[in-house]
Amino acid sequence: MTIRLEEMHPTLVHLPIALLPFAVAADWLGAIRDDDGLREVGRTAIRVAAAGAVLAAGSGLIAGEEVNEGGAHEMLMTHRNLNAAVTATAVAMASWRGRTERPGALYLACGAAAVGLLGYSAYLGGKMVYAHGVAVKPAGGVYRPAAPTLRAGQVGAFFAAALVDLFHGLRHMVSEVSKGKIVPWLTDSRRLSLPG
Repeated sequence: MTIRLEEMHPTLVHLPIALLPFAVAADWLGAIRDDDGLREVGRTAIRVAAAGAVLAAGSGLIAGEEVNEGGAHEMLMTHRNLNAAVTATAVAMASWRGRTERPGALYLACGAAAVGLLGYSAYLGGKMVYAHGVAVKPAGGVYRPAAPTLRAGQVGAFFAAALVDLFHGLRHMVSEVSKGKIVPWLTDSRRLSLPG
């Protein structure tokens, strides 16, 4: 069994997608019911969700450097940047929750907003693959078909290539965000204009 660099991302996204809403829901129910057990579940779940979000976001930056996105580049940038915001929020929530017994209204509101962004970003991730063929043949597959795979004898090359892609992914994100391209898929006036 082998795994390519761009294939790490879809294997890691499920943890934050499942646990972030679960953590927020547990804390919300714990607050409503004044239940310390539910609040402890929320505290533990947000820590795991934050760690999973960091792994998913890092692997997403790597995947973004490995795939041809065809006509979905702005969608990819939006997906990436929303996920960066969700990851930062989840990490901040986990840090705050580690020092606080009871989540407050602001914490729960941030969690609800992060869950909403995560849901929309996950939708964009699916749309990129299923509607635009990102990383599959209709979009041209991957930039480096001969990229190292995670298997015996290529572990060092695999992680070295992952670090290079992670660096380039961060550089591209900073460059595009500094040019104001934060959520270009959502703000493209050509796409948003009404027909006729």
